[in-house]
Amino acid sequence: MILLILIVLTGCHKRSGLQIDDPVPVVSLQDFHGRSLTLPQDLQGKTMLIRFWSLECGFCDKEVLLGLEQLYQKYKGRGFVPVAVNVSKIDPNDERLQRFEHLTYPMLVDERGLVAKKFGVIGLPTSFVIDSEGVLKGKITGEAGLDEFEKLFTAVLK
Repeated sequence: MILLILIVLTGCHKRSGLQIDDPVPVVSLQDFHGRSLTLPQDLQGKTMLIRFWSLECGFCDKEVLLGLEQLYQKYKGRGFVPVAVNVSKIDPNDERLQRFEHLTYPMLVDERGLVAKKFGVIGLPTSFVIDSEGVLKGKITGEAGLDEFEKLFTAVLK
């Protein structure tokens, strides 16, 4: 009986998704224009904030994506780059995308959610801070203000 209880309890403590100090998986995605980017290699040496979101997500504050551009401009000289990963199919002619055309950081598409799954994303939005070595250093599940994102990634910047 005790053995059965231990097996059940051990099963309840399985790690789900990436944990702090885990190396992130190597993934390749395309941006809204069909250009490919491989993470973390193509941004090696940079501190990344990877935000998983969806254009269809009612809980995803789209204004955060615009605010990340301001933080990118403020910190890119110190090695910071945000990466937005839309977890759904994108119609390039969707008028809602026009508000993001001026963003200069990578806006990637994960149509089938396979990359989100590799990262252990169980809900949107979810954001990860990855250090310059490709190691997870922070995670925010759900929405957060730009000041919270800034505190999280600036603690990792060298």
